[in-house]
Amino acid sequence: MKIRTIPNYLTIFRMFLTPVFILLYQYVGAFFSLLAFSVAAITDMLDGKIARKTGMITDFGKFMDPLADKLLVGAALIAFLSLGPKLITTWMVLIIMIREVTITILRTIAARKGNVIAATRLGKYKASSQMYSIVIALLLLSIHDLRNRFFADRWHFLTKIHDHNGPIYYLMFIPVVLTLISGLEFIYINRKVIKEIVV
Repeated sequence: MKIRTIPNYLTIFRMFLTPVFILLYQYVGAFFSLLAFSVAAITDMLDGKIARKTGMITDFGKFMDPLADKLLVGAALIAFLSLGPKLITTWMVLIIMIREVTITILRTIAARKGNVIAATRLGKYKASSQMYSIVIALLLLSIHDLRNRFFADRWHFLTKIHDHNGPIYYLMFIPVVLTLISGLEFIYINRKVIKEIVV
């Protein structure tokens, strides 16, 4: 299995950034975790473009690239749920993670049987919405931290950012809804392949 390519190195680097992001979020602050997440998101964009442009598409990359994305998104969701103020709810995390794990397993089994299941356009929108929503949430948290440090008596509306039913909670409805819809679309479009796998 060919691993030593630039896209694969970027994928491995993104996986390395996932625990770094968690540590920064928990112990340092939202701003530095935002930087780590943003760098990881940029590597996600770059590795795909480089792989397609140079033809350096490998079996390792096909498997590890989406896995690295899911680990990064999962880490952010768990951080919002468990590390510090509870910004989102458990059911949101479960919907996203169950969908991702289930479809990853189906894709892996199908690939072993010679069936390649490509991502749909809606699935790509779902992935983008997850990344953008997390970046916006981290940006809001960074602004909240900035307010507490330098503008304690101003920007009173920013106090809502840490609320359980605050803006981040409602922001996460976008990727949750797209996750549900894209999951149903995936099952419908690939129902014949899935039937062969299950049966």
